[in-house]
Amino acid sequence: MNLAIWEMPGLEIILTEEFPADLNPLGIKGAGESGITAVGAAIANAVEDPIGMPGAITELPITPQRLKEILGGRR
Repeated sequence: MNLAIWEMPGLEIILTEEFPADLNPLGIKGAGESGITAVGAAIANAVEDPIGMPGAITELPITPQRLKEILGGRR
Protein backbone atom coordinates (compact mmCIF):
# COMPACT_ATOMS: atom_id res chain seq x y z
CA MET A 1 0.00 0.00 0.00
CA ASN A 2 1.50 3.31 -1.04
CA LEU A 3 0.52 6.44 0.84
CA ALA A 4 0.93 9.95 -0.45
CA ILE A 5 2.59 12.44 1.87
CA TRP A 6 -0.68 14.36 2.35
CA GLU A 7 -2.33 11.17 3.64
CA MET A 8 0.06 10.93 6.57
CA PRO A 9 -1.24 12.27 9.87
CA GLY A 10 0.48 15.24 11.45
CA LEU A 11 3.36 14.62 13.84
CA GLU A 12 3.88 16.15 17.24
CA ILE A 13 7.50 16.02 18.37
CA ILE A 14 8.27 16.59 22.02
CA LEU A 15 11.86 16.95 23.21
CA THR A 16 12.55 16.99 26.92
CA GLU A 17 15.77 17.52 28.80
CA GLU A 18 14.38 17.35 32.31
CA PHE A 19 15.77 13.97 33.33
CA PRO A 20 19.57 13.97 33.46
CA ALA A 21 21.30 10.70 34.26
CA ASP A 22 23.75 10.74 37.14
CA LEU A 23 25.02 7.22 36.47
CA ASN A 24 27.74 8.25 34.02
CA PRO A 25 30.26 11.11 33.83
CA LEU A 26 28.50 12.84 30.92
CA GLY A 27 25.02 12.78 32.49
CA ILE A 28 23.44 11.34 29.34
CA LYS A 29 21.02 8.53 28.61
CA GLY A 30 20.64 6.29 25.59
CA ALA A 31 17.67 6.84 23.32
CA GLY A 32 18.13 4.80 20.15
CA GLU A 33 18.39 1.31 21.60
CA SER A 34 14.68 0.62 21.44
CA GLY A 35 14.82 0.41 17.66
CA ILE A 36 16.87 -2.80 17.76
CA THR A 37 14.71 -4.82 20.14
CA ALA A 38 12.38 -6.12 17.42
CA VAL A 39 15.16 -7.25 15.10
CA GLY A 40 15.53 -10.68 16.73
CA ALA A 41 11.80 -11.35 16.53
CA ALA A 42 11.71 -10.28 12.90
CA ILE A 43 14.57 -12.64 12.06
CA ALA A 44 12.92 -15.51 13.98
CA ASN A 45 9.66 -14.92 12.12
CA ALA A 46 11.51 -14.78 8.81
CA VAL A 47 12.85 -18.27 9.54
CA GLU A 48 9.65 -19.70 11.07
CA ASP A 49 7.43 -18.68 8.17
CA PRO A 50 9.09 -20.80 5.46
CA ILE A 51 9.47 -23.83 7.72
CA GLY A 52 5.80 -23.58 8.71
CA MET A 53 6.38 -23.77 12.46
CA PRO A 54 5.15 -20.60 14.18
CA GLY A 55 6.64 -20.20 17.65
CA ALA A 56 9.31 -22.85 17.12
CA ILE A 57 12.21 -20.45 17.56
CA THR A 58 12.35 -19.30 21.16
CA GLU A 59 16.01 -18.45 21.48
CA LEU A 60 18.61 -16.44 19.59
CA PRO A 61 20.98 -16.76 17.86
CA ILE A 62 19.48 -19.21 15.40
CA THR A 63 22.43 -21.48 14.83
CA PRO A 64 22.44 -24.16 12.13
CA GLN A 65 22.59 -26.81 14.88
CA ARG A 66 19.54 -25.40 16.69
CA LEU A 67 17.60 -25.09 13.43
CA LYS A 68 18.46 -28.70 12.62
CA GLU A 69 17.11 -29.78 16.03
CA ILE A 70 13.90 -27.80 15.47
CA LEU A 71 13.38 -29.31 12.03
CA GLY A 72 14.19 -32.79 13.36
CA GLY A 73 11.43 -32.49 15.97
CA ARG A 74 8.88 -31.62 13.29
CA ARG A 75 8.30 -35.20 12.26
